[in-house]
Amino acid sequence: MENLAPFRSMIIIHRGWIPDKFHEIEKESFCFVHIDVDLFQPTRDSIIFFYDKLIKNGVLICDDYGSSSCPGAKLAFDDFFADKPEHVIALPTGQCLVVKT
Repeated sequence: MENLAPFRSMIIIHRGWIPDKFHEIEKESFCFVHIDVDLFQPTRDSIIFFYDKLIKNGVLICDDYGSSSCPGAKLAFDDFFADKPEHVIALPTGQCLVVKT
């Protein structure tokens, strides 16, 4: 919270479990989504929820994509985007990103 203090006017935090809190933002659209939930199911739930709400050229980032301690995150991204026009781009820092077409 301290690190985000300069941006408080631009950030809304919804505390709780995924996907239990998604109903609070179901009518929103997004240009940037950062997913950092470590496990397969909440990662997949997040991708499914945010994919259709991501604007064209919006960015979806996964913090745990390249982490050997979080193999479910990579699996969720690879499975979901296997039949989508977008490609999962693995970053050398261990994250991945997807740019919505």
